[in-house]
Amino acid sequence: MDVTLVLTHDCNLGCGYCYAGAKFNRRMSGEAALKCLDLAFDDDSPEVQLSFFGGEPLLCWDLLVDLAREARARAQAGGRSLKMSVTTNGTLLTDERASLLDELEVYVGLSTDGVQEAQDDGRPTIGGASSFADTKRGIEVLVRRGTPFETISVVTPTNARWLSDSVRWIVDLGVPRVGLNPCYEAYFDDEQLGAYGAGLTTAADVMLECFRAGRIVSIPVFDNKILAALKGGLAEVDMCSLGSRSVAVAPSGNIYPCERMVGEDEDSTFLMGHIDEGPKASGLACERGPINPECGDCGERWRCQSFCACANYAETGNTAIAGGTQCWHERQTAVLADRVATTLWEERNPLFIAWFYGRVTSLGAVLEEASPRKPTGLPAAVVPRRPTGGGRRRLRTL
Repeated sequence: MDVTLVLTHDCNLGCGYCYAGAKFNRRMSGEAALKCLDLAFDDDSPEVQLSFFGGEPLLCWDLLVDLAREARARAQAGGRSLKMSVTTNGTLLTDERASLLDELEVYVGLSTDGVQEAQDDGRPTIGGASSFADTKRGIEVLVRRGTPFETISVVTPTNARWLSDSVRWIVDLGVPRVGLNPCYEAYFDDEQLGAYGAGLTTAADVMLECFRAGRIVSIPVFDNKILAALKGGLAEVDMCSLGSRSVAVAPSGNIYPCERMVGEDEDSTFLMGHIDEGPKASGLACERGPINPECGDCGERWRCQSFCACANYAETGNTAIAGGTQCWHERQTAVLADRVATTLWEERNPLFIAWFYGRVTSLGAVLEEASPRKPTGLPAAVVPRRPTGGGRRRLRTL
């Protein structure tokens, strides 16, 4: 079982779009946290995954470190693989803390919306001041140390206008992986979608530039499309595990299918039980989408990622029905991902071949040929491709 620990509802930022709801000082007890570890290690899976979330989890730094150490000790004692991550706004990161996260092998997801205009637009401090300088300092700490991390940017209708500048700014800082997540709770009009599309196009251009310059920059909205093409489509393991393979635990000990569904821990709609008794089966695990009738003849459905129950629920109020923004986003990123992949393949870019083809293990012996020094010889059958078929209509169920 993959377990996300929402260590606190408290945060030092007051992001206007935050799905965690109001911020207040309720933190997870050490006793409840250890029960979360028990839950994570309870099955016989060879791999355990723990994620630390909030609010701002670094407000609970001592608890986070104690849990990471205990989890690492349990994994080593049991001969099991352990993956840990923390999602933070970066404002409380220091060299000392980054060093300890390195030592404990905790991967960092750092939330930033980019250039100062975008950051100030949606991610002020609780008191309304700018968080830009502190977040930038946190990014620079991680880059300077070489700590494995990625940035996570939420694209909103109002900050989309700065997306092009933000992507370039983030990459220029030296960030190795740039996440771009739509704010599905919000309504995007045509002008805002136009700005969003221009920003995604810039992101694709930046990815091309970096690979040509000999630098790997991962942008998941494109990477995932390229990898899905190489694999021949998405596998079950790639899709939403909503309450089946993963759960989230609120500071109170209440269990939810996903951290996005915890909120202020006052809505029992998605409640799955309490850490004292363990999770109960969730019927939501079977309610994954999209089941939209418009999706039936879409030529992109084979690698469409609009199966995220939380994104669907945020946009349409139904975990199995995707909305218009999500549909638009999936189509835009597919076209741009195919442009990046086709261009770099035709150029026989050695870094691109090693990075992407080397991650698709089913290619077997082909992988032995896909090295930076020997990029030729890959069969045409595994070249990234775009399937033909019906296009998707833009859904407007917002």
